[in-house]
Amino acid sequence: MAAVNVLVVFYSRYGRAERLALAAGVGAIEAEGNIRLRRLPDDASAETIQADAAWRETLDRMNRDYVAPRPADPVWADVIVLATPAGSSREVEAYVATLPALGPMTGKLAAPLAPGEDGSCDAVFVAAARAGLIAVPLASTPDATVESDPVTQARLHGQRLVQLARALKASPPSN
Repeated sequence: MAAVNVLVVFYSRYGRAERLALAAGVGAIEAEGNIRLRRLPDDASAETIQADAAWRETLDRMNRDYVAPRPADPVWADVIVLATPAGSSREVEAYVATLPALGPMTGKLAAPLAPGEDGSCDAVFVAAARAGLIAVPLASTPDATVESDPVTQARLHGQRLVQLARALKASPPSN
């Protein structure tokens, strides 16, 4: 069985996108993928963050729990999960735009995730495609319970991504 490396990159202010990232990482582990979990730093000013107590508290915890992505991470990865908060994908989009300069992204899967359905993932899908990644949307499921639970969807998506990447690695290249 081919090893599959999964980089889970997220930006989160209050923990919602973090929960999706963690769930996708758990799913990848359940499918026997290797993961690296990274949080993107804030673009907001220190004054803006300090003025919002919930953001400040969450940021303090996340700064203890996570490190920022390193240049070697996307090169190592077969799959890059990109979790962004609802309504703001600026940090994730900016990160994705840097990926081609780090190494070839062709053939790597990208999986944008966001809580809610406000279109936050749309810009990340476009950025991923421009970077040469293969963007993989969430699979629809006939189970209404799963459809209504974004954390379960993210976990199942993490599993599916590892399975897809493994299948791609196993298939011979066509000319």
